[in-house]
Amino acid sequence: MSEIIENTKPLITIGEATIPVIEYRGKRVVTFNMVDQVHQRPEGTAKRNFHDNRNRFVEGEDFIKATRDEFRTDLWKSFGFSKFAPSGILLSQSGYLMLVKSFTDELAWQVQRELVNRYFQTVPTSAAHQLYLMAKAVWEQEERIRQIEQTSSEQQRRIDAIARRQDDMDGDTGYTTALAFCRREKVPAPLALARRLGVMASEMCRDLGICTGSVPDERWGSVNSYPVDVLRECLVTLNNNAA
Repeated sequence: MSEIIENTKPLITIGEATIPVIEYRGKRVVTFNMVDQVHQRPEGTAKRNFHDNRNRFVEGEDFIKATRDEFRTDLWKSFGFSKFAPSGILLSQSGYLMLVKSFTDELAWQVQRELVNRYFQTVPTSAAHQLYLMAKAVWEQEERIRQIEQTSSEQQRRIDAIARRQDDMDGDTGYTTALAFCRREKVPAPLALARRLGVMASEMCRDLGICTGSVPDERWGSVNSYPVDVLRECLVTLNNNAA
């Protein structure tokens, strides 16, 4: 049975745009196409903003991946999805507010208020409670961003520490190849990971202005070597991304 519920009032006008009302598992959601319509933005703006900041959105909380089978074909297309697309993104209220955080024109403020008060709120609420819900959504959004920025700051601190230690190194002391590092760390399938590690280490060394080394290799003639600290930081990043 479909999770999509068609409201008894299937259309609603927000600003100058008339959009369908969509409920998914009892909660109202919007599509990228609907966001572009109500904010009078060029088609594809909301989708691009979402993918540019994908790491900030939590699946199941800020957005849902709905499948084409959950909709009638005409309804699916009316949301701005291709009839051939097997799935599409539906934004919750928090996801919508995060997505339009960069929209600061006068129309954006008006549209955001209307969507929160008239679209996402499905039951009558007092003005005080409406303000509370809006403030809560903004606070939750800012808290998630703060946590992401804190993580980024910690990663930058570790990178800066690597750069400082590198300044104290003489010659190629402390350098090794990516493959030798993987073997020393007893990494499974070291050859496959070494290639990715080498690419990441090369980019980090270039960004930090650290010189890479070179060692003879019977197969390739020579291969790059990198500071052990750089390789270790890159390995931590790869492991975190795979988690």
